[in-house]
Amino acid sequence: MTPITTIEQLVECFEEAAPSEQVHILKRAQIPLSEFEAYASWESANYTRNCIARRDQFEFILLCWEKGVKTGIHDHAGQNCWVCQLQGTLSEVRFEDINGSLKPCYEGSLEPGSMSYMDDSMGYHLLENASEERAMTLHVYVNPIDSCQVYNEETASFETSEMEYHTQPIQNAKAS
Repeated sequence: MTPITTIEQLVECFEEAAPSEQVHILKRAQIPLSEFEAYASWESANYTRNCIARRDQFEFILLCWEKGVKTGIHDHAGQNCWVCQLQGTLSEVRFEDINGSLKPCYEGSLEPGSMSYMDDSMGYHLLENASEERAMTLHVYVNPIDSCQVYNEETASFETSEMEYHTQPIQNAKAS
């Protein structure tokens, strides 16, 4: 199979793909980091969610992570999620609900070029940039996620969190 070398090619291939082909398309991606840097924005104490493309069937979001930044423990609103590590290193912890208590069931590391998959049948997870450098990840959601459940450690319960973009390029924005 031919490598996918631009973001535009990746979006086009996803638009035409059957669900069974999606992971194979992501594995063909060999897009230079410089292509993603055009979409990057950074905040000192948070990760940023930068929309690259959003369609009815999927969305591509570039997350930019300063060192030490992490997500809360969260679900994926019933959708499939792939995380492609572009730059830096993230740690991932997955949790399962055992009798109303969240217990870690997997811990791993994402290095540049690696990919992780998550859906709600696998439990919940959090991602953290525990390295000493910035990190970037491409998140591919099938279908787009407008809200998800995030665990509040103080109340020991999940709360709905509305998803927002820090940036959304006009040329790639399409109504969903």
